[in-house]
Amino acid sequence: MLRGHPDLDLVLVMKIDDLKIALDDVRARQTALVNLIIFTDQKAMAVFRLYVTLGIAAGAAGAASFFRNDALLEFARWAMVATACWLALGALFCFRAMSRASINLPGRGPEFWQWAMRPENEPHEVAEAYLVELLDRQKVNRELNKKTAGALATAVKMGIATPLITAVAAAAVPLLSYL
Repeated sequence: MLRGHPDLDLVLVMKIDDLKIALDDVRARQTALVNLIIFTDQKAMAVFRLYVTLGIAAGAAGAASFFRNDALLEFARWAMVATACWLALGALFCFRAMSRASINLPGRGPEFWQWAMRPENEPHEVAEAYLVELLDRQKVNRELNKKTAGALATAVKMGIATPLITAVAAAAVPLLSYL
């Protein structure tokens, strides 16, 4: 497993009080990682709501321009359609950022602690088993956090680029009509 790993060897020679400090430290790190995943999820939901609201408004303005004979709506038609499509794509990235995967929560199930309390288990064996399991859990959480944070970053960048997309679409239509 992890025998020979320098951090684990350090834990194996620790005193019980030091071991408690180490376990508190790894639990705090796991809790912080879970909180980061939850924060990303909440931020993605907020950005998703904004994009959906603005996208519906832009889409409605774009759709209305096809049915009303209004110069301003006709001018803004393709800019609003482009904006609605761009925001819909940004909302998809927000949706990807909202974690639907299982998050490994801090703490252990009762089966672990039943095993740990058996008299034949030494404290260093229990600590090793705890840390090995936590290592796998944190690896999964780090990968989930990297994936969701990346999707959220893309969604936010798309939101920042929305005015540019709208302006390019608004400028492109009159220019294309002269060709």
